[in-house]
Amino acid sequence: MTQNQFNFQPGAILHDAIVGTFRAHGGSFSQWCKENGIHPGVARNATFGQSRGPAGQKLLNQIIEAAGPDFLRMAYAKRIAEYADQVREAQE
Repeated sequence: MTQNQFNFQPGAILHDAIVGTFRAHGGSFSQWCKENGIHPGVARNATFGQSRGPAGQKLLNQIIEAAGPDFLRMAYAKRIAEYADQVREAQE
């Protein structure tokens, strides 16, 4: 597994993008966790950034690789842009 070159910011937006990416490929986040012997709560903590140590970062990188980093990058960017639009609209 290669180190992820894109700097994803862990949190709700990244988690949502990961879940959506797994679904878009016909799978699910829970299914991936089960197949890899990882408790979904532990994986969720990695995607939300609650496990920022070496083990959490390693798990997050595994999840990103499994989801497909190129597709995930697009989904993540779209969700970030949507959130930015919501923030701008709230300021008007």
